[in-house]
Amino acid sequence: ETLSNRYPYSCYKQVFVDETYDDYRSYATMSILSVNLLHSAVIVDQVYNTRTIMAQAIAEQFFGCFISMQNWSDMWLNKGVSQYLCGLYCKKSFGNNEYRHWVQSVLQDVVKYEEQFGGIVLDPSQPPAPIPLGANTPQVNVKQNEEKYYFSIRNLHTMSPMYILALHKKAFLVMRMLEHRIGQELLLQVFNKQLSLATNAAQQKIGSGLWGHMLISTNVFTKAI
Repeated sequence: ETLSNRYPYSCYKQVFVDETYDDYRSYATMSILSVNLLHSAVIVDQVYNTRTIMAQAIAEQFFGCFISMQNWSDMWLNKGVSQYLCGLYCKKSFGNNEYRHWVQSVLQDVVKYEEQFGGIVLDPSQPPAPIPLGANTPQVNVKQNEEKYYFSIRNLHTMSPMYILALHKKAFLVMRMLEHRIGQELLLQVFNKQLSLATNAAQQKIGSGLWGHMLISTNVFTKAI
């Protein structure tokens, strides 16, 4: 209902597995979920967690499986968009108070991490835009910010798991910021445009040169915004 585009695949299956490493993993046409998410109808508290994770898994079918990242540095985009769409579902299903509580908890987690370990760079492949500073304020070198970590933030395989988790949360907050800046309707139009281009490209032959629309990058998303 949120997106104007139809589900991009012909089917969708949910497989519940015992002792999974994560609560869910999304793959094209299928999601693998933990059996611990299943609960009796009598247990009400588990409904919030289970439905949120299922909604996140379905959202990643659109942004994550169907539209994939162009480079590893664009990982934040698919996570941010899918979490934003999941948040809209939670807001509609559980109410505005539950949604705002979730946003507040995510914000607190990101602030706590950045205060303790340092700032999070969503796209480390390119330097961030310079911050407008006063005449007496010294410039901060990007490399100095990276040296705060004992691992390289330019490669997914060297990032700390805690850093990746905080990066995913910050990506969601950035989508929320864009929603407040340009409005929810315009932001959803950007998502629908990307899905429409990807759907059209998926129907073409590989030699048509349109399969690049099934990839999303920070530069493409910035231009669309």
